Amino acid sequence: MMSSGPIEPSDVILNSSYPNPIVVPLDFVDKQSRPSRDELNIDESGLYMMSQALEKFMRRMIQEATKNGTLELNYDTIAEFIAQSEFRALKDFFPQRMEFGDIMEQIGRNAQTTSSATKQ
Repeated sequence: MMSSGPIEPSDVILNSSYPNPIVVPLDFVDKQSRPSRDELNIDESGLYMMSQALEKFMRRMIQEATKNGTLELNYDTIAEFIAQSEFRALKDFFPQRMEFGDIMEQIGRNAQTTSSATKQ
């Protein structure tokens, strides 16, 4: 009998029934990880663990981005959650929105900095 702790690869026998219902289909995880699967030497139990990790990430992101359902889940709440969490390495995939005027101002500042640096 498995403990309630983390799943170890030895806990999941290849081609066996899995201990929990699978929310993220293994076929999806397989297709997404196929390019690096040979390099990482991932077997079916590894796909299951990746499926569980993805599910936990999605649940946490949705729960925290919506403040337990008090906010609407939309792009802005996801981008804000990612920017302020330990997942901020993903912020290039979910950048926070900027006003067009703010972007143009930033471009202008960058151009001034570049031109003053080349004059020196």
